[in-house]
Amino acid sequence: MRERLLLAIDQFESGQVAVDFGIGLALRFEADVKVFHVRELPKITRVPPLETTADAKVLVDEAVLRLRAAGVGADGRSRSARIEDVGVRIVEEASLWQCDAIVLGSVRRRGIDRISACGVRESVLRRSALPVMVAPAVLRCDTRWPAEGETKSVGRHRGLSPS
Repeated sequence: MRERLLLAIDQFESGQVAVDFGIGLALRFEADVKVFHVRELPKITRVPPLETTADAKVLVDEAVLRLRAAGVGADGRSRSARIEDVGVRIVEEASLWQCDAIVLGSVRRRGIDRISACGVRESVLRRSALPVMVAPAVLRCDTRWPAEGETKSVGRHRGLSPS
């Protein structure tokens, strides 16, 4: 039976780096990949989410296509959850798909977030017995979905070779 990796991506450039990293891992370990994206819902219900359900679906579909184009068996889906529950949803999805490891992107945090250890990575590490691999951090963090009317493109991706 092939290994299974859960690749948790976000809408930032770190999610795209995680896809490249996941491709390298999957090829090296002959693993299938389940791409998973949690569409974050804000704590305050009157504040709209940063991305639509359609945006989340496109993000997952593009990641699955990139994995398949590289010769990796892949499937994916997205779910919505409150910001504080993102780590819980990732661990639940890894368990549901019976994954052998979890791969996360790495966002460079600043200020109090860096000190407080309150991010998704820490939440996943606390809740899962699976190995958790973190893709290399990007030097800057642009959103994947530019504001309406902008034509700004996402920067280059760093890949991982399967050597």
